[in-house]
Amino acid sequence: MKTLNKKLLIITFSLLFVFITAAFSIQSNAAYVSNSLTSRYVYDIENGEEYKFPLIYELNYEKKFNKNDIYGEININPIFEYGLETESENFKFKEAYIDFYFPDFDLRAGKQKLTWGKSDGIVVTNIVNPRDYTVHPVVEYSDQFEGVNALKLNLYPKNNNLEFVWIPEFKSATMNKNILLNKIPDNFRKDDSKKEIKPEFENSELFIRYSSIGQKLDYELMASYSWDDEPTLHKNFQEMTVVPQHHRLTTVGGSISTMKGPYVFRGEGAYVSGDHFNLKDPQFQISDYPEGVIEKDVTKWLVGMDYNYEGYLLSLQFMQETILDYKEEILQDEFSNQMTFLIQKDFMRSKLNTEINFHYNLNDEVLMAKPTINYDYSDTINLKTGANLNLEGETFKEDVIYFQTEYLF
Repeated sequence: MKTLNKKLLIITFSLLFVFITAAFSIQSNAAYVSNSLTSRYVYDIENGEEYKFPLIYELNYEKKFNKNDIYGEININPIFEYGLETESENFKFKEAYIDFYFPDFDLRAGKQKLTWGKSDGIVVTNIVNPRDYTVHPVVEYSDQFEGVNALKLNLYPKNNNLEFVWIPEFKSATMNKNILLNKIPDNFRKDDSKKEIKPEFENSELFIRYSSIGQKLDYELMASYSWDDEPTLHKNFQEMTVVPQHHRLTTVGGSISTMKGPYVFRGEGAYVSGDHFNLKDPQFQISDYPEGVIEKDVTKWLVGMDYNYEGYLLSLQFMQETILDYKEEILQDEFSNQMTFLIQKDFMRSKLNTEINFHYNLNDEVLMAKPTINYDYSDTINLKTGANLNLEGETFKEDVIYFQTEYLF
């Protein structure tokens, strides 16, 4: 009976969405409605028998309006996911916001995702949206970022873009439980009493970006006063507890890109003030650092190059994070280095897309690969297969391969 109810629920929900979107399409010529139904089979290569089989229904609704000379647009992007193997449902809004267009500025309010910076697959200044570390496999890079409820103001001085983003309520990153468990020492327990950030005005976040797109050069400048999305694990040695806490960060940075023939050169950097780090042997440094945590500033910089050669796209990136005024007692290395390498090629007049992306953590000596093959069978059917593989070193994520069919209507 329980299985039957689950199936009836997903069928009813899907039919209801189809009916609503059809009604929207009929009632408003200005509305754009698209639907997609995706079935994805995920196979765990290491464990063999473990798998995931989600059905994902996604709706995109866009409607422009003009009332009393106020122009705007409504965007709603709900997603309903049903896990066939676990008989579980998950409903959420990826984005849901309203835009207002004025002669000198634009205003957006609601749940939204924003992409800042020039890096691809590595976070330097793209810090507005928190990450979801439970997403696995990673099919689209943007799936790792969660929407936030925000108010965004865009001004356009000299045809450039000055952007203000205010987030009234802080949203933490969604952490993988395996990561947290590995960081908790033996005989300690977790205490979440100081993890919550109260939704008050003084605890809100502010992000500012100035960007310019030119014929020869694109650049961005940014600054933010925000919270660290990932909590630092403080320790209470008397009560033998680990206390996760978020800390205020002040960040300034920027990015730049330029094209020269078949080459695209990219750079990005940031200075972060107020970051916190754990110590290697905190029990021996209680007098100086009673909670086993030290505050330091951090710099991050990235350089990248894209090269197009006879239809192949080759992309290489290198990033380094440096802890300033470093002390040997800090658990993290003074310099943290990462590299990515992408090979991409389209065939059959771009109906068949292939790519493989490598990510190498030089400090931990972890090499991961993400190959993907995408085939547009028709205007309504898209086929995709890919994998998330750990080629070298140890990581908490399993090696998986997935097969996906997407139906657009």
